[in-house]
Amino acid sequence: MATNYTDVDRLILERWQDVLGLRAAFDDLQDRIRDTIADVGGRLARWGKEFGYEIETVAKESRIHAWKASWANRRGEPALYFTLEGFAPVGYRKVDADSPSIWLITRDLDTIKMKEAERAEFVRQLKAALGDRAREWENDDTDPTDEPLGKYFSEVTLQDRVSMVAEPDKLYDFASRAFQSAFTLSDAIDQTLAKFRSG
Repeated sequence: MATNYTDVDRLILERWQDVLGLRAAFDDLQDRIRDTIADVGGRLARWGKEFGYEIETVAKESRIHAWKASWANRRGEPALYFTLEGFAPVGYRKVDADSPSIWLITRDLDTIKMKEAERAEFVRQLKAALGDRAREWENDDTDPTDEPLGKYFSEVTLQDRVSMVAEPDKLYDFASRAFQSAFTLSDAIDQTLAKFRSG
């Protein structure tokens, strides 16, 4: 049976060498985007220290984590933390998110010996402490014990995401604003976590 090539297939076949060159250039560009994200992550780490937060960047995955020392376990690893993700454009590595987002991640609370039922109670009490503000951080994708609070930045377009990796100051400004919005939850997190650590 004959293969039915589409018009796009035929265009690629006719420009095979050019397409291979573009693929190689795209792979090189992704490495440079990774380096840009890592550089911005270094700036954010210095900025975060001013507010009492540790910030770690996983540039290859387009993720940045932030946490306070009081949220860490005995090994110094975060038991809960904020994650900013999906800010690189779709197609960078495995990024396929429609919008950037930020989440409170609680799945690692077991590293401070908090069982799943206790994590659910921690989240219930945290939301109670936040009151009406908790609603701003709830959506269809939140998970009661692993990612109980989060928000999407749906106003950020794909072109905005391209601009952020092309112009590091834009990425830094976006990320620092996103984390500042999340840091407003920290007092309630501190108070709720203290109850579980002392009990």
